[in-house]
Amino acid sequence: MTARQHLTAPKHPAIAEHRYHEARILVVDDQAANVRLLEVFLAEAGYHHVEGMTDSTLVLERMDAGPLDLLLLDMRMPTLDGLSVLHLLQEAIHQEGLQVIVLTAQAERETRLAALGLGARDYLVKPFDTEEVQCRIRNALETRFLNQDREGEAERLEELVTRRTEQLIETQFELMRCLARAGEFRDSDTGSHILRVSVGCHLLAQAAGLGRRQVELIRYAAMMHDIGKIGIADEVLLKPSKLTPEEFEQIKAHCQFGVDILGDYYADVTQMARDIAFTHHERWDGQGYPRGLAGEAIPIEGRITAIIDVYDALTSARPYKSAMPAEDALAIIRDGAGSQFDPRLVAHFIAVFPEFQRQMRQFNHH
Repeated sequence: MTARQHLTAPKHPAIAEHRYHEARILVVDDQAANVRLLEVFLAEAGYHHVEGMTDSTLVLERMDAGPLDLLLLDMRMPTLDGLSVLHLLQEAIHQEGLQVIVLTAQAERETRLAALGLGARDYLVKPFDTEEVQCRIRNALETRFLNQDREGEAERLEELVTRRTEQLIETQFELMRCLARAGEFRDSDTGSHILRVSVGCHLLAQAAGLGRRQVELIRYAAMMHDIGKIGIADEVLLKPSKLTPEEFEQIKAHCQFGVDILGDYYADVTQMARDIAFTHHERWDGQGYPRGLAGEAIPIEGRITAIIDVYDALTSARPYKSAMPAEDALAIIRDGAGSQFDPRLVAHFIAVFPEFQRQMRQFNHH
């Protein structure tokens, strides 16, 4: 066959011409003369990266060395014939998009059909017609590049969706922070409490081995644990002295108020916040409120928040009490293991207590 200087097949307007010239092509034929003939022809036709080999057992080694766009594969070879090579290249063909054109003799119809069934894109019959070679190679590479472009566009769209989703989630979290701060505005601690509870719950959730997603969610959801206090009258919520039994009953209603305020929304962070708001005053022994849940019937997010919330309340100054020293508050948490608190979580809290104190210092909390 005679080599041509330029490709004569129709050009696809969406694919830049240089991509064809830079295509990585491998010719495999046990006859060195056939390999050399195709190498010279393809080089003169404008392809810059053409390799040839006569030993088909080296094809996989070459695939490991770097990607290929097109394989021109002879069918009749000793040791490892073309069909055997195709069997070995199934992943590269069907998952990585490798294009294969098999080289066969006119009489090898069954072999051609078997090769096409194994994923070969096309075939060339010996002796080769130069225009046919050009067109079939061009078509195979066009398919390769269009598939790459579609995959690239799919990845770009997936990245865009991921970025927009992250922005939406961050917006949800920011709205939660704003709503939580609104709830704390009525308290003298004006927001520091929700931040301390958020950081403490995040740390304890990590120590307890919760999944990465749960650990991240609780950082934000725990901020909403007392959002229901918005519904409590000022004269009860801000009372500077000890509450009467009747007033304490009013305070207990903030758990249900929290559920009502957060609503029945589908977002994961909202669902977790609702569970925390409703259950962070339940006790391990079933003596808590509002439902008297016990043990693992209490969601673990509620059990975690219960420990951090009580510790922070003990160590915070209020109009009706002074702040308790950290070691005394830790002793109360330790003594409450198995009665008020999940004993396993208490053990985790004690284990991370030095780190917990270090993180609390950023709030200048005394």
